[in-house]
Amino acid sequence: MDAKTTHSSKFTLGAVLNEGKTKKIHRLAGSTDLVALVSKDDITAGDGAKHDVISDKGRLANATTCNVFRLLKACGLPVAFEEQDSATSFIAPLCEMLPYEVVVRREAHGSYLKRHPHLSRGELFAKLIVEFYLKTKDKNWKGKPLVADDPLMMHAADAGQIRLYNPAKPIQGQEPFLVLTQSEVFSKPDEAKTFPEMRAIACRAFLALEKAWQLEGGTLVDLKVEFGYDTKGPASPATSASRASASCCGAARIRTRPSRSRMRLVTPRT
Repeated sequence: MDAKTTHSSKFTLGAVLNEGKTKKIHRLAGSTDLVALVSKDDITAGDGAKHDVISDKGRLANATTCNVFRLLKACGLPVAFEEQDSATSFIAPLCEMLPYEVVVRREAHGSYLKRHPHLSRGELFAKLIVEFYLKTKDKNWKGKPLVADDPLMMHAADAGQIRLYNPAKPIQGQEPFLVLTQSEVFSKPDEAKTFPEMRAIACRAFLALEKAWQLEGGTLVDLKVEFGYDTKGPASPATSASRASASCCGAARIRTRPSRSRMRLVTPRT
C-alpha cells in the first residue's frame, strides 16, 4: 500500500491524472494546462520489484527536484517546472510526453558496461556519451513483442527506421532485434528533427548539474532525462526549444567522496 504523505497545497487539487511508484499527478482546479506533482514517501528499486516506505522521503525528494529545476531554469533550459507548491509538491505544465529516455554519461557504469564489456567500471569519457531508449512496458510496443523493456534505440534517419537493441547484451556485433518505421514510433510532425535538440538540451543539463555537484565535492556520473510538449504550441523543433518541456532530471547517479553513493533525482514523469 502507498505511504500516506501529508500534503498542504495553496492550489486546489483536482482529479488524479496518473500515479506512479513515487508520485501522483493531479489536475489543478480552474486550470487546463497546469498540474501538481505530489511526491510520496514510497521508495522502489528494480523497476518496482522492491518497495519500502521512508518517512519524510517525499519532502526531501520534492526539495531536491525543485532545487534542480530552479538551477536548470536559471541556466535557460526549458523545464517542466513552474513553482514549488508545498513541501511535497510542485506545479508543472501539463505535458504530452515523448516515449524516450535520454541518458547522458560521463563514466561507464551500469548497463553501459554490459553493452561495452571491454571497458572498466568508472572509465571516464572525455566527451559525453548520449544514448536514447524507447520507453516500453510489459515487453511490448504497440502489439509488437520485445526481448526487453526500454531497449536501446538508434534512429537511422536516412532509412526512416528506428532500430532496437537489447540493452543488456554487448552492442558490438549485435543486430537489432526489431526494426520499426518512423511512423510506428513518431506521433508528431517532424519529430525526427527533435533528436539533435533533445541531445543538446540533455548535454546542457548534464554540464550544469555536473558543475553544481563539483562545487559540493561530488561527481555527476550519469543522468537520465525525458522530454514532452506542453499545451501552448505545436510540436515543432522551434517550439521545442521555447515551449516543449524537458523533464529533467529523471535519474542521476552521483559519486561522492570518499564513498561511492547514489542519489536519485525524480522526474515529473511517473
